[in-house]
Amino acid sequence: MSDQSPAKTPDHPATSPLVVTVKPHGTIVLPLPVVVRDLEGKELPIPPFKQPGVVKFCGCGRSGNKPFCDGSHKKAMSEGPVKAQTGGD
Repeated sequence: MSDQSPAKTPDHPATSPLVVTVKPHGTIVLPLPVVVRDLEGKELPIPPFKQPGVVKFCGCGRSGNKPFCDGSHKKAMSEGPVKAQTGGD
């Protein structure tokens, strides 16, 4: 038996692992509905995206609607792809 089963919590029953996609120019895509809260616990309204049920977060730092993606990365695509960073801040 594998010990890599998804963690069970009261709010999140065990299911298949969530797949999060980091696109080349910074968009972080979650393929399911989520609740997003700020540091004070206030729920942030999720903007509509082309694909219902998909939430896109800014990974390039250019969005005017952070933490959500607003497509600002498209203006800077000529600068080259944004690479995911590991470790540190």
